[in-house]
Amino acid sequence: MDMCYGMMGSLFRSGSRQTLFASQVMRYADLYAASFINLLYYPFSYLFRAAHVLMPHESTVEHAHVRVIDTESPLATRNRHDVDLKEMEGKRLQLTRSVSEIQPAQFFPQAPQEITHCHDEDDDEEEEEEEEEE
Repeated sequence: MDMCYGMMGSLFRSGSRQTLFASQVMRYADLYAASFINLLYYPFSYLFRAAHVLMPHESTVEHAHVRVIDTESPLATRNRHDVDLKEMEGKRLQLTRSVSEIQPAQFFPQAPQEITHCHDEDDDEEEEEEEEEE
C-alpha cells in the first residue's frame, strides 16, 4: 500500500506501521474503487462496517470498577445521612443578612447619562471648500 501511495505520507502509515485507515482501505477496497460494479459481488445484506477498535488513548478499563471518593460536596443531595441533614438545618437558621437587604442581580446595564458616541466630522473641510468655490 505504501509503495503505491507513499506520497500520501502519514495517511497510510505511521513510522513503519500501517495505519488503521490504510488497513480499512485495503479491507474495503471495493468501496473505494472507481467502479461500482465491484459492489455486485457482495450480498445485499452485507454490512460495510469496520470492527470496533479502541484508539491508542482510549482506556480498556471498565469504568464501573472505579472507586468513588466517599467525601462529597455539601451541595450534593445523594447519599445523605440523617445526621448531615440535621447539621444543615441548624446552619440554615443562622442567617447573617435578611433577604430584603440582598440586592437583585442586574440583568441589563444602566443607561448612559451622557453622550457616548462621536460623529465623524472629517467632511467639514470639504464642505467649506465647496462653498468658497461657489
